[in-house]
Amino acid sequence: MGPSKSKKSKRIRFIGIENRVGMANDILQAIASYNLNIMTMEVNPPYMSVQVEWGDICWDDFKEHMQKNIKEIHDIIEINMMDYEKQQKELQTVVNSMNDGIIAVDSYGSIVYFNTKAKMIFNLNENDINQNINEIIPKNVYDPQLDIEDRDGVELNATFRNKKVNIISDIRIIKNDMEVKTGALIILREMTDIRRLMHSITRPSMMTFDDIIGESRALKETISIAKSVAPSNSSVMIRGESGTGKELFARAIHVESNRCSGPFVAVNCAAIPDTLLESEFFGYERGAFTGASSSGKQGFFELATYGTLFLDEIGDLPTHLQAKILRAIQEQKIRRIGGKNEIKIDVRIISATHRNLEKMIKEGTFREDLYYRLNVIPIFIPPLRERKEDIITLAEHFVENFGTNMGKEKLVITQEALNELLNHDWPGNARELQNVLERATILAEDKITEEHLLISKAEQIKEKKNNQTIKEILPVDLPKLLAEIEQNYLEKAYEEYRSSRKIAEVLNISHTTVINKIKRYGICK
Repeated sequence: MGPSKSKKSKRIRFIGIENRVGMANDILQAIASYNLNIMTMEVNPPYMSVQVEWGDICWDDFKEHMQKNIKEIHDIIEINMMDYEKQQKELQTVVNSMNDGIIAVDSYGSIVYFNTKAKMIFNLNENDINQNINEIIPKNVYDPQLDIEDRDGVELNATFRNKKVNIISDIRIIKNDMEVKTGALIILREMTDIRRLMHSITRPSMMTFDDIIGESRALKETISIAKSVAPSNSSVMIRGESGTGKELFARAIHVESNRCSGPFVAVNCAAIPDTLLESEFFGYERGAFTGASSSGKQGFFELATYGTLFLDEIGDLPTHLQAKILRAIQEQKIRRIGGKNEIKIDVRIISATHRNLEKMIKEGTFREDLYYRLNVIPIFIPPLRERKEDIITLAEHFVENFGTNMGKEKLVITQEALNELLNHDWPGNARELQNVLERATILAEDKITEEHLLISKAEQIKEKKNNQTIKEILPVDLPKLLAEIEQNYLEKAYEEYRSSRKIAEVLNISHTTVINKIKRYGICK
């Protein structure tokens, strides 16, 4: 039989009755008698599959010839794909369905494969196969010439083929059985996907306006104002005493806004040490300073892109940082510490403070231009003492929640205890009320009485101290008493601000004095 004239590929599977030694060789010789070119072959007993260049050959005659010459062949069928082709197809389908980009390279760094996501991220095409990976990704992310181990969280922020690329990459080294590197997988995650994932994780902690407890007219008016401004992108400043629920309002505004699918990044400006403020807000590049991460770090502005950045206690920002934050808000661009390129951001700012910013402006401790940039829409949350009708509603809500969590579902609060709550001024507002009722829930068995609140006892002690005369308390160790008072104020200030500079400011003493006294009293241990 002569060679075929019109050749096409055909995949054939031989199904054997048994696996005889030398059967595969007999099949190959029988195929060779037809002068067919074997392109690929797979042996998986009791099957043997081949892909051949097929010509003008009668299929039935071919089957009869093969089965006549090789008695162990039970059947011969034509198949659509070889096993390895099927496995490749399945693997390719899985890899292309991934949300992460995948680029595979050989030991020399030549690209051998990329999936659909990687193609989209870098605008790749078929001409990029066999190109060196460093034509796309810089050597600081992956250098094929270096003998490295797996790496995680390497950031890349660059422009490739007129497209802005902002990704986090993981490197997985591929080795053979001899532990010799044969290639690598570069796994790519876009920052927008990471932000979306971060948002989905934090989403359960988000609050809506329905979660804000209270029936007073003052609170309902505040909620109404907040709801009306939520859909806009304008900056909002929430004013109110500590414990009034400023962050709850900020979260509810975010949920009601057009940015609700983006991240909500909450920052307590008073809780971050002065030395870390700038790097936390703006991030830093690799090696920007001693101790900087090898992959760099995103700051709050970048993390909040396409979402909301909540700046709590904005009045505690040092003046040198206020200017940089003002510029970032105005231009919607930031530059990381040690970075050369400006990074575009898209954030809505909600700020909050219990401080008198107007007074701080006059004193020169808060920038007037930043104040007007943040205070586009002011929202004032009234203190609890000005909305007494909310005290009972909040109290019953807290008791129900704490009782359920502590296995005291039938716990109730007596009318006498409610009256005591109504007569208290609540300088700590809802947060203080919550703490009082948590303590009372722990102490009570089946009902909370005024004794469980411990408010009267504290006020009686305070009143007794106020009524004492100098004659009644003398003699006294005045230096010891003054030291105790000094230590008490320093401890409270340290608990509130955690910054020696801020403590010096609020106590009106020098920074050096604060540091010495903190060491003397062992406050920071």
